[in-house]
Amino acid sequence: MSYVKKKCPVCGKEFFVLKKAEEKAIYCTLACLTKAQDKLESRGVGLLESC
Repeated sequence: MSYVKKKCPVCGKEFFVLKKAEEKAIYCTLACLTKAQDKLESRGVGLLESC
């Protein structure tokens, strides 16, 4: 298995993910994902819309 180093766009922390998941892994933690979603929702852009 090979890993790549990425940088979280929210907190700036570096983290490692599997090479296979490189494109899908954007945030280092769920907390950072939540912060990003909150920022987008406050601007009127929803990441997840209910069906």
